Amino acid sequence: MELEVVPGIVPSVLATLGPGESVFSEHGIVLYKEDPVKVDRRTIPSKGFASTLKRTSVGGVPFFLAEFTGPGHAAFSRNGPGEVRVIDLAAGEILDVAEGSLVCAAKSIAYDTILVKGIGTWRGIWFDQLTGPGKFALHAYGNFVTLKLAPGENIVCERGAILHKSPGMVLAPFVQKVGSGLLGRMMAQEMFTVQGPGTVGLQTGR
Repeated sequence: MELEVVPGIVPSVLATLGPGESVFSEHGIVLYKEDPVKVDRRTIPSKGFASTLKRTSVGGVPFFLAEFTGPGHAAFSRNGPGEVRVIDLAAGEILDVAEGSLVCAAKSIAYDTILVKGIGTWRGIWFDQLTGPGKFALHAYGNFVTLKLAPGENIVCERGAILHKSPGMVLAPFVQKVGSGLLGRMMAQEMFTVQGPGTVGLQTGR
């Protein structure tokens, strides 16, 4: 199984699948496939009905994934300009990927979802949690920025800028006011302090 990035204003990923090889993606982002490629459904592990409802209606993280099995080719694309990278996870290696960023992943990658809660009634961030071994493709809206934080180092990010993170990194939410008074509260936004050690990926387009 190979994943190839096809560059462009809106980049895509071409999966080359041998007999019996599979990739999975969110339903609805396949660009095209060859006729011999079979399509099936992969169910995401559920933590109960309430969790599933919140994940799908509030977080936008799907309940089902589509699985494509070769032989043949299948192409996938997100719906915005940006940068796509293919990442190869070693056995047991974990990466948390922000909702709406995963393009496709090898069937060998274990999939789960986690929620980093926001402060108060703020939304927080849903992540696809991917565990290797295997390759997956990740879409950054805009440019892809990667930062490595040492123990004790931290950065402050707007919620939508966070693309991926190492699983051990702590994200601490807070509400950032823009100045004082009523206008400062109206312009407030949800921010996260990202605490090292670990690697955090950012996207410039959100």
